[in-house]
Amino acid sequence: MRKQAGFTLIELIACIVILGIIGIGASSLLSLGMRSFFTARNADNTGMVAQIALERIALELRDVNGGVGAGGAAQVLAGTSIVYTTTQTALPGTRTLAYAGGALTLTPATGATARTLINGLSSCSMTFSGTAQSSAFTVTFFMSNAPTGEHFSITVKPRSNSTTPVTS
Repeated sequence: MRKQAGFTLIELIACIVILGIIGIGASSLLSLGMRSFFTARNADNTGMVAQIALERIALELRDVNGGVGAGGAAQVLAGTSIVYTTTQTALPGTRTLAYAGGALTLTPATGATARTLINGLSSCSMTFSGTAQSSAFTVTFFMSNAPTGEHFSITVKPRSNSTTPVTS
């Protein structure tokens, strides 16, 4: 009887099992790489959005010169909003920087529509320290989609603050 060339059934099954193991390893490596990429991209986008919001907050609070509080001082309400007036002549009136509903908003004038500076916040606090010319506002917030423990904060010293901010 003549010997036939070819693969046995056991050899074919062993080959399929080995290729399956290699395929599972490659797909899990690819999946890990994609997850890492998307996590890094999300962290970068979150940081960029937070940086833009912090720059706008600094721009706003740097020009605080008064408000609706006692003696015409800016007013920090329950640690979640600041009501103030500004030295910017192009944007007159009482302005409000407020945190509510997971968003930080800026209302450019009394009765005007609030503009969202940043969404997706899990918490936010607004404080002040010092008196008169040495006062400073601090705004700190945590973003819900930021990496764990990541917070964003800015401390701004107003240019022309001559009265101590008021809390209520």
